[in-house]
Amino acid sequence: MKLIDLTLELFDGLQSFKSHPPFEIKEHSTFENSGHRYILPCKGFESRLITFSDHSGTHIDAPVHFIEGGQTASDMTLENTMGAAVFLDISEFKTQDEAVTAEMLDKAEEKQGIHVQENDIVLVRTRKGTWGDDDFYEAKAFAKSAGEWLTSKKVKTVGLDLPNIDVNDNMKREVHMEVLGNNIYIIENLVNLEKLPKQKRFQFQALPLKIKNATASPVRAIAFVDES
Repeated sequence: MKLIDLTLELFDGLQSFKSHPPFEIKEHSTFENSGHRYILPCKGFESRLITFSDHSGTHIDAPVHFIEGGQTASDMTLENTMGAAVFLDISEFKTQDEAVTAEMLDKAEEKQGIHVQENDIVLVRTRKGTWGDDDFYEAKAFAKSAGEWLTSKKVKTVGLDLPNIDVNDNMKREVHMEVLGNNIYIIENLVNLEKLPKQKRFQFQALPLKIKNATASPVRAIAFVDES
C-alpha cells in the first residue's frame, strides 16, 4: 500500500484565497521563556499560537458554507470524507480559461477507462501548474454542468486542485449551491494529484476537525493506493 499526501503545507503567511485572511503561526511558549518553571532534565517546552480561516490550506467545505441551516464542520458525516475514490485528470484537455464541464468529466472517464459510482469520492486535476503559481488564482474551475454531473452521479465528496470550485467571478456560486445543497462535501486546494493512478480506484480520507459552527476545516488529505 502506497500513501500519497495530497495536502498543502500550512505556513505563516499562507493565503489560500484572496478574500480569506492569511494563516498565522507564532511563538508562544519557548524553552527560553518557560524553562525557569521546570527542573532538569526538563528544560521547558514549546507551543505555538495559531490563527487561521476555517478555509485555510487544503480544507473541506461544510454545507453551511453556502447553505443556510446546513451542516457545520462538527456535524459532517465522517463516512463521507473517507472511502473509495476515483481520480479524473481534466488537465489533459482543459485550458486555463475554460471551466470544467460535464462533457469534460465524461471525456476523462472514457479516456481513463474508469467510471464514477454512487458514493465515490471524486478527485479532479484541472491544471498542470503547481499550487500558487503565477496564474493559479485566474484558472477557471467548475461550470454549473460539472456540479450537476456530480450530483447526478450521487458522489459523496469532490476534491480539486484549486481554491474555489466555482469560477471566481461567478457570484451565483452555482456549483457550491448545487453540490453542498445535496450534502456533497467539497475539498479545495489539493496538491500532488498527478501522483494518483488514472486507471484504478484507491482509498482516500480527509477528516475535518470537530470545530463547532465552523463552515469548513483544514484536513490532512491522504490517498492509499494498492500497488499490487
